[in-house]
Amino acid sequence: MISERSIGLTMQTCFRLIGPDIVFEDFDGDLVVLNLSTGQYFGFNGTANVVFEALIAAVSLDDITKNCASVTNLSNFLSQVQEFGLVTKSTAPKALSDELSKKLQSCNGLATVDHYDDLADLIVADPIHDTNNEQGWPVVEQKTSNL
Repeated sequence: MISERSIGLTMQTCFRLIGPDIVFEDFDGDLVVLNLSTGQYFGFNGTANVVFEALIAAVSLDDITKNCASVTNLSNFLSQVQEFGLVTKSTAPKALSDELSKKLQSCNGLATVDHYDDLADLIVADPIHDTNNEQGWPVVEQKTSNL
């Protein structure tokens, strides 16, 4: 169950993707979400995939919680996707489709998100300008410390 007070939301709150730099792809029920501006990427299990689908479809928290009562960590999941900069609050909830309702009702257990940043330098590198004929691509200028 979502504790409205703990996460500063009402049950009529809905969400949307934070911007066009957030892209995603479903791979046999698991979801990979990529933030193109930071190079961070995220792995969502099947339950998190369906809840995320409902979030970015602007379904209200009320409809989400009513339809996936057996997901035990919705508050934590909502906090994570907001902290990771994937979604932001929206003001116009949309109706829950029958298809998405059925998907939510079939969810159970934990909605888990794994966070990765090991490829961030490569993902945000500019393949047009960060090249060098002798060294190949990518050639990303190394940051130096003033210590």
